[in-house]
Amino acid sequence: MFARAARRLVPAAVVAGGATIASCASSEPPFGLRAQRPPSVVKRDAEWPLRAGVPAEITLEYFALRGLGEIPRLLLEVLEVPYSSVFHFAGNLYKPYAPFGQLPIYREGDLILSQSGTISRHLANKFGIAGDTPAERARVDMYFELAKDISGKKAGMYDPDNHPDGARLKGFLAPAEAACDGTYFVGGKLTLADVAMFNSLQLISECAPDCLARYPKLQTFVANFSARPSVKAYLASERRVPITPNEDGRAPWHKDGYAFKTPLNPKAYAVEYEVPK
Repeated sequence: MFARAARRLVPAAVVAGGATIASCASSEPPFGLRAQRPPSVVKRDAEWPLRAGVPAEITLEYFALRGLGEIPRLLLEVLEVPYSSVFHFAGNLYKPYAPFGQLPIYREGDLILSQSGTISRHLANKFGIAGDTPAERARVDMYFELAKDISGKKAGMYDPDNHPDGARLKGFLAPAEAACDGTYFVGGKLTLADVAMFNSLQLISECAPDCLARYPKLQTFVANFSARPSVKAYLASERRVPITPNEDGRAPWHKDGYAFKTPLNPKAYAVEYEVPK
């Protein structure tokens, strides 16, 4: 097993891949992903009781961004699974123990997984929201992939009628609208498809609500999913990372585009995460 510990952030130095990262006191809030500070950890199990069959130690590590870590986070939150959410900033402390040298990393006892889709499908299978039949599982996976397509054309949400990505985005949103009943996408119950679609559609609702207003069932879906008690608590919690310009799709990617558009909750960086040895 990996050895882990958490401690309050104090001025120090951490070596990451040959580079020194200065630990910042919690009174110095990180401005974004490139902040020179060690990773931090926020535990969810203080808010929710352990569920039967859920290991006490589940850890999800990702950058201090939404990105590829957000669907696994949303799954753990909507399923009310206790876990430790680790946020990495500048540096590459995770590389020695990451399966492919990259994030996200999911740890459940002795099981260590990488790749966002793999983690998401594992959680869906583990907790019974992957679909009940082969056909249903295929449809769940289809909308999981559609959600990625929607995110890939998010730049079109600001001007769907004229932006180069607008036509493709509308081409993805129209069948999503047709498939959704306002609450679910597949089988009339919660599945991985709903979580993935919420991740993509909530970004549109947050950044360009006029775009989503063209699709009333999708708009209702986002409102209903957001109102789930566990999701509502997450969206207001320190575990929800603010969006950055590189994620909102308004402008092309920029090397300095990972600064938070709103301040990171101080509780998100108050406790340092000691990486596995």
